[in-house]
Amino acid sequence: MLYVVLAAAGVLVLLAVAALIVPGLIGSDDQGHGPSAQSPASSSPTASTSAPTGTPSAPTTPPTTPSATPRLAEATTEATLFLGLLNSNRPKSAGMLACAETKQLLAGQLLLIVEPPTKLAITGPGVSVSSYYPRISVPFSGTTKGGVALAGTVDIMDMPSHNLCVRLITVRP
Repeated sequence: MLYVVLAAAGVLVLLAVAALIVPGLIGSDDQGHGPSAQSPASSSPTASTSAPTGTPSAPTTPPTTPSATPRLAEATTEATLFLGLLNSNRPKSAGMLACAETKQLLAGQLLLIVEPPTKLAITGPGVSVSSYYPRISVPFSGTTKGGVALAGTVDIMDMPSHNLCVRLITVRP
């Protein structure tokens, strides 16, 4: 029985690694098409004439700063809600906040990592990260399984054209 559980845990770890690598390879293509698809759709003819003249620095920096702050706040709120559901022993409800493509993987993570009683809390502001996929990592720490220390980040998917969702949790020793 123990070997079956260990084998299942190994499969989940392999799936987690694959989920991080494969969307990154595919996501880099989508990221290239996403902004270019948004720019023409969201811009008027006036904006398209101003885009070529100000594209190098001016339009890129100002829109990112104002729109990033609300997204960081929303991501922190989403992570706080997620951890609150884990603290109240409602992992299935917490799983409802998961992104569609990682819902099963996140459920597996929660099954292996989190066990009541759990007391997890946000420990700092969310940070925007661009790697395999655009995300906002919100740090947390606390205890699970009645006293086992747990720290890491709740990784919130940050695709501007989509609602925020919990992609995965990253745990640090």
